[in-house]
Formats: sequence, structure tokens, C-alpha cells
Amino acid sequence: MTKAENKSPWAEIVGPCYTVTSMARTLGWPEAEVMEAGNDHRLLMLTTDDGVELFPEFQLRDGKVVEGLQDVLRVLVTGTAGRWTWAQWLNLALPDEDPPRNITLLYEGRLEEALQGARHVAGSWSS
Repeated sequence: MTKAENKSPWAEIVGPCYTVTSMARTLGWPEAEVMEAGNDHRLLMLTTDDGVELFPEFQLRDGKVVEGLQDVLRVLVTGTAGRWTWAQWLNLALPDEDPPRNITLLYEGRLEEALQGARHVAGSWSS
């Protein structure tokens, strides 16, 4: 099997990620604060099967957390605790949609639209 055949589909959906150390360095925060932010939904923190904490790059713009991310994450948690599912909802490319990724709504400052979508999907996840 080649490396490309062995690649997880999640890598393509989520994209590049930071470790706790590299996220702390990027944000200028202590590592403990990065972990705390991941635990209380100020950052999207994903845990791999082998216990490594990762932070998707798509949640940052210009070295800062995308405004409104915390609000959206706190809605998504009401539908499922599955953080990988949140990452998929935020970053999966849907070419027929405008915008093609839900995270783009936050990049564009369209928080209310992002929250509306998050509430809708969280409701469907919890039913």
C-alpha cells in the first residue's frame, strides 16, 4: 500500500492541523491555555485514536481564532459530542453550496448564518 492509499479520509476533510505546542506558539498562548480552550469549546480540538490532540488550521485566520467559532462550537455540542463531526461540518467542501464550506461564513463575518446552520444540523444530529 502506498502512503497515499494509507491516508485517512479525515486528513483531506480536516486539512492541516497544529499540535498543542504549535498552536500555543502560533497564538502566543501557554500550552495549558490551548488545552483549556479546546476543552471549553473556544478552539476545536480533535483527539486521534492514539490520544494526540490536534487543532485544525482552518479555525485560524491571520494567526487568530476565527471570530464566532466559540459560539458555533457551543451550538454544535448540543447535537453531538463528536468533534470530528463538527470538523467535517465546518470544513467539508460542498461545491454546490454558497459558500462551499461552513467555516467560510465565519471568515466572512456571517455569524448569524453560521449559527442558524449549526442549530439546524445540531437538531438533526440529536434526533
